[in-house]
Amino acid sequence: METSGGQPLSGIGVVEFSADPGARYCGRLFSVLGATVVRVADGGARPSAFDLWLDQGKTFAETAGEALAAIAARGARAEVSIAGQGHAAVAGADAELKALNADLLRLNLTWFARQGPYADWRGDDTLILALSGTAHGFGPAEGPPLLAQGCAPQMLGGVTLFLSGLAALWGRRTGRTHGRVDVDVLEACLCFTEHGPPALLTSGETSVRKGLNRYGAGYPTVAYPSADGWIGVTAHTPAQWRALCQLVGRPELPGDPRFATGPDRVLNAEALDAELRPIFASAPTERWLTEGQRLRVPLAPVPDPAALIATDHWRERGSFVGLPGAAGVLAPGLPMRMAFDGRAEPPRRGRGPGPLSGLRVIDFSMGWAGPLATRHLADLGVDVVKIETEDHFDWARGWAPVPGSDPPAHEIASAYNVMNRNKRGVALDLSTPAGRAQAKALVAGADMVIENFGPGVMDKLGLSKEALRAARPGLVFISMAAFGATGPWRSFRAYGSTVEHASGLPFFNGEEDWPPSLQHLAYGDPIAGVYAAAMTLAALFGRERLGGADIDLSQVECLFQVGAEALIRMQAEGPRARMGSRNLDMAPRCVAPAAGDDAWIAVACPDEAAWRALAHAVGRPDWLSDPGLATPHGRNARAEEIEGALAAWAAGRDRREAAEELQAAGACAAPLLAPHDLARDPQLKANAAWGWMTRAHVGCHMMLAPPYRIDGVRPALRAPAPLLGEHTGQVLGDGAGARDTGTLAQA
Repeated sequence: METSGGQPLSGIGVVEFSADPGARYCGRLFSVLGATVVRVADGGARPSAFDLWLDQGKTFAETAGEALAAIAARGARAEVSIAGQGHAAVAGADAELKALNADLLRLNLTWFARQGPYADWRGDDTLILALSGTAHGFGPAEGPPLLAQGCAPQMLGGVTLFLSGLAALWGRRTGRTHGRVDVDVLEACLCFTEHGPPALLTSGETSVRKGLNRYGAGYPTVAYPSADGWIGVTAHTPAQWRALCQLVGRPELPGDPRFATGPDRVLNAEALDAELRPIFASAPTERWLTEGQRLRVPLAPVPDPAALIATDHWRERGSFVGLPGAAGVLAPGLPMRMAFDGRAEPPRRGRGPGPLSGLRVIDFSMGWAGPLATRHLADLGVDVVKIETEDHFDWARGWAPVPGSDPPAHEIASAYNVMNRNKRGVALDLSTPAGRAQAKALVAGADMVIENFGPGVMDKLGLSKEALRAARPGLVFISMAAFGATGPWRSFRAYGSTVEHASGLPFFNGEEDWPPSLQHLAYGDPIAGVYAAAMTLAALFGRERLGGADIDLSQVECLFQVGAEALIRMQAEGPRARMGSRNLDMAPRCVAPAAGDDAWIAVACPDEAAWRALAHAVGRPDWLSDPGLATPHGRNARAEEIEGALAAWAAGRDRREAAEELQAAGACAAPLLAPHDLARDPQLKANAAWGWMTRAHVGCHMMLAPPYRIDGVRPALRAPAPLLGEHTGQVLGDGAGARDTGTLAQA
């Protein structure tokens, strides 16, 4: 394998029209992966360090015509445009390209889809957190919910557009005539909460906020103080809970009825914290980390951002690199390393639905992150063959078989069913020579392999990337371990909560006196899933020149991407105190109670126009003549006064009606929704964001539709998640080594 990363998107020319971070981040991904990106911009204020990161590798032009000329002058072919993030901005870019008769694939990012009651609303990351159900679970049980900081929703929208845009561009390379791809930030961010609505709809329950660092049906998922810092502790499975108790010298705790099961530990979290907190405080982080990981307990240091950047593991991986133009700033690089094998292979035409039809991936992943990556590929037309075994199946089905259950317990898990649609399922016993031989034969007929085991597991199975590459030269192989495949922590066990613990984000969010604060049950999983799919497609584009690729993706490093603004600004401008939902750059930014139980609205003022509109809408025009409130700094100094007035205004209003009234006035606000609200949300219903499938054992069930439209059409929900081993005979009977096209569509 070559040691250099290569430039897999070299030769692609991109014209970028946007001033907003999400669309510019999509352009950044094209640029740092080798494309020629020219941003249409008219200069303006001196760029911040974060601006420099978003625009890294790009050049600038004043008009679209100049941008096209610049691309040609650099020897690239203009193929793509990026526009956003309002509908008017998209229409303006379309008009410019039409006037130039430029036949580019147009990639468009907006806050909200074109249809529905939110279509013309003002957008902001604050509102996406509220409307996607993400903010509802973050904060104390009694409220208020807390708004996370930063522009992570836009970053996720940008990488989702990049992923779907690459798929459509591949379709154009292989005979399709795709003209545009549309993504809205709200739907892109539903990946955080998509498990909730289907499960809650089935159970009839409602989602409730359980308290700081308390999520789901398991505990602990929390950071405890150690003797010299913080240690992030997660114990989901019964085996992990027993091992954790062994680690802390309390083997009797699993026998305590208060702590017997995950739900028991959530209900009695304060009592459990009282038992564990003093124990963890008695020894340094390194001791807990080393001993805990030896016992296979998912533990991680929880570093503040400065310590994060200085961590040996990330230094060895080169995770942070100098930012050109910003002296002394180390910024996140790409969240993966690529090496290519030189076995070049041109794209080939496929048949069947989706721009990626004709490609096949052998999927050894399980849980959430890996299956979400392959679900994106399947939705876009790849023939995904999911490998499981009868007694070691995807753990999203359950921790272990339940003999005699009817219907089979492993076939009714909602988490499995929503992550694995449009795939074929094959059961192989990889512990046997025959099973391994069958797996290698399947890989010989595939284009890609994806796995999210810990480093070394595939090697022990006899399915190392070297062995698989021998079976299939030109293979794109992606591993997506939490900490990556290299570095001192490469073998560490982790879940999505562990990934967030290790990312530095818990020190950017929450109140100043809070411990490091998780904003989600498993924040790292959905983000890593989207990045894994995107980076796999980027490598696939490079195969024509560079050959097959080994991709070493770190799930933790994916979170560095969405936290890049805070990490960069901390170095360029100095550290910032945590402010809860408030923000130094805009004020007010808050959650206000509306009429009803646990009913809230989210309000943000990203610019002065929004502040003026808010003041008029709530009957306080006097605010605008008060010099003390003329700046965000002044408004933050009197935040309690302003937030109290907003609460008084909203108290008698329905949260949706209050948000609609504010939006109609030009302010920036939204109802703060819980996951159980999302199935009935009028914007999502108007855009058919939820789809339905019928599957054995569960019947008709709801799931999130793909969050992108290609030429105005979402990819289809073609087949439900496979039963365990459902397609074994069919796939092996096809002739395992044959590279099929459109198999799933015909099955």
